[in-house]
Formats: sequence, C-alpha cells, structure tokens
Amino acid sequence: MTKRQNQEERSRNTQARVMQATIECVLAKGIRATSTVDVARQAGVSRGALVHHYPSKTLLMQSALEDLLNQEVENVRQLAVSVQEGNFDFDSLLRVLHEHFKGDLYMVTLEYLTTARTDPDIMKVLIPLAARFNSSLETIWEQLVASSRHTSRQNRVALNATLCMMRGMGAQSIWRDDPELYRDMLLFWKDALIELGFASSQAKTREYV
Repeated sequence: MTKRQNQEERSRNTQARVMQATIECVLAKGIRATSTVDVARQAGVSRGALVHHYPSKTLLMQSALEDLLNQEVENVRQLAVSVQEGNFDFDSLLRVLHEHFKGDLYMVTLEYLTTARTDPDIMKVLIPLAARFNSSLETIWEQLVASSRHTSRQNRVALNATLCMMRGMGAQSIWRDDPELYRDMLLFWKDALIELGFASSQAKTREYV
C-alpha cells in the first residue's frame, strides 16, 4: 500500500469515527447542545483533525444526517432484494418498520426533524434524502401488496398511514413505556390492513413481541 493510500485509508477511518461519534452525541445531548469539541472527544480525534474534514458544526451535522439517511436507503435497498428473492413478506415489513421507529436511530432522526423546521441548511439535506428513502419503501410496499383491488395511490396512502402510525408510536415511547400497548396497536393495525385487502390473511397468525 502506498503512502497516499495509507493517508486515504486513515482519512476514511477518521471520517467514519467522526460520523458515528456525531450520531452518538446527538442522541445523548441533542443537536443544539452538541459541540465540535464533544464530537472530537467522542471520536477520539483532535479537534484539528475534525475541523480538517468538517470546518463548521453546520457541515458536520449535515454530513452526519446525509450519512445516516444513506445508510437507511441502503438498508431499504437490501430489503427490496429480499422481497425479490421471496425471503421477505408483509408481516416482516411491519416488524422491521416497528423496530426502526422505536429505536435509537429514530430518536436521532427526531432531533434532525425538529432542527430542520427552523434550520434551512439541515432541511436542504433532509428533503432529497428522505424522498429517496420514502420512494424506496413505496417500491417495496407495492411489491408486497400489489393487487387489482387497489390503485397505486391507495397503496401509497396505506403505506404512509402506516408510517405515520409507526412514527407516532416512536414519539410516544419517549414518555410512555408500554410495550404491550404498542404490540396490541400493531396487531390492530395489521388486522385492519388485512381486512382492507392489503395483505394475505395468513399474516394474522403472527404476533409482535
């Protein structure tokens, strides 16, 4: 490996550590309370090394959001591959969405959503990446529920109603720790979708834990 390749490898490793540290700090303290000093300390790098790659906090937060959402788009792409190979079904999708919207990753996303409301720089990064994420999910949903009974618009409405419910449960989990209630809500919603013809009734035999 040449000296330049070594430098490039070190640079990529530093950036990866900084991105991970940024997400960890945002989760622990929120965006506004997180400083570049906090991130550098969490990443185990000097502030000079951090500033070399990310000259401002705004650029750092934009880059972390972009990295986070790109990972999400890639995860959804992998789900699409599983759908195409017949290894993924409607029930599995609901499980994956529930796990996504109740975990740390969603809490970080909430921080960015709240900040984007009044920060045009964050909003500028958020909009196109979120659109890619949603478009990828819509493609998977269409593959799993497509039938002559529903139009593409009806499928899209059903998916977005599902996402809104998942986001609501994720937000509510901040102040209400009630796994049994959330499980029952998921079963209720799944049965409602099945009754509306958006999935096979075979899915009724499964439960969420």
